[in-house]
Amino acid sequence: MNHFGSSTFSFKPSGIVSYSAGQWGGTRAAHSLRPFLSELGCLPVSAMIHIPKVVEVLDEHGEILHDESASEEQWEGYTDRMLSQLEWWGEAARQQREVVDPLSKSPAFNKSPSQRDAP
Repeated sequence: MNHFGSSTFSFKPSGIVSYSAGQWGGTRAAHSLRPFLSELGCLPVSAMIHIPKVVEVLDEHGEILHDESASEEQWEGYTDRMLSQLEWWGEAARQQREVVDPLSKSPAFNKSPSQRDAP
């Protein structure tokens, strides 16, 4: 993602979704991703979606498997929290962009990483 730099991601809301074969791998990766997204200029929402033991939750087509541990409604409620935050921040950012160009006071770094250096 850093290949594209902040000019691509600045002032854009973002959400993090992770999955893993085990219990914690995707969650650990997701928590490490949050500061990276912020450094790129993204605005990560607070809610994240983590799907541990993904083979027990989703089938090969991405559909939720039916089991006793969690219903489809529970998974939808869980994912809706992050998606609702992402939608809210996306709409807020769009409206604010109509009032003020965010890049006017905080231009994107588009030449080299040295643009981030202090004077």
